[in-house]
Amino acid sequence: MKERKMRIGIGQFEQTHGDTDANTKKMLEMIEEAAKEDVDIIIFPELAYSGYDLPSEDLQRLAEPVDGPFVQLLRNKAKELRIHIMAGYPEADELIPGRMYNSLVFVDDEGNVLENMRKVFAWGQEKLKFREGNRLPVVDTKFGKVGLLICYDMEHPEPARIEALKGAEIIFNSSFWSVPAERRWHVDLAGNALFNLLFMVGANAVGDNLCGSSMVVGPDGEVVKMASRTEEELLIADIDLNRVLEMRSKIPYLNDFKDELFSMEAVEKF
Repeated sequence: MKERKMRIGIGQFEQTHGDTDANTKKMLEMIEEAAKEDVDIIIFPELAYSGYDLPSEDLQRLAEPVDGPFVQLLRNKAKELRIHIMAGYPEADELIPGRMYNSLVFVDDEGNVLENMRKVFAWGQEKLKFREGNRLPVVDTKFGKVGLLICYDMEHPEPARIEALKGAEIIFNSSFWSVPAERRWHVDLAGNALFNLLFMVGANAVGDNLCGSSMVVGPDGEVVKMASRTEEELLIADIDLNRVLEMRSKIPYLNDFKDELFSMEAVEKF
């Protein structure tokens, strides 16, 4: 069987909350480094552009539409360096002033926006800041079918399962995950990977009582590569998507899946 290799980059860094210039500078430096290492897709943490820990008024000030300057900058850089980029940002609704989404944009290596995922499950006080999304997208790419999730979306079993049923072979999760929930970070990434027999990629930030540990987990639930708990770094991991087929031939979870035990309408709705 022909190999289906991917080189994944995770840009783990400490956010400067409210300083988009500082955050963008770090991301661009990591994108440049990743491109030199022939990374195919690089992902950054949740709300990497603005910083996560901000009051609603500041997020409103920093929010941009999907065709705004930040995404355009990513599009230009992706095309220039021939690299796919995923990054979190506060998305301003183009029609209704004051309405925001916690979003993850996915840009391909030709500068096209492949997807703009809006967080479906808002965590805690996020509900007072952001409107929740209503789609769990899976994107056809040159590498295979790629799913997107944002942080707390991963703490529910349904989103990753829905994306698996849509054909995802790898799911990228952009997060801002705390030390008190550190055990769940490891369990959720491994569990979603194993139960759906696919790759999970978790991008976390550091500092601010965060647990770091960005990682890639294989379809067997085992960690392929993991970053530091505390330090900024560009984590690079090589995978072969054929590992998904290999594990699914050994463990029959999806063959044994019972449609009648699950609302298949949810697969169509989201």
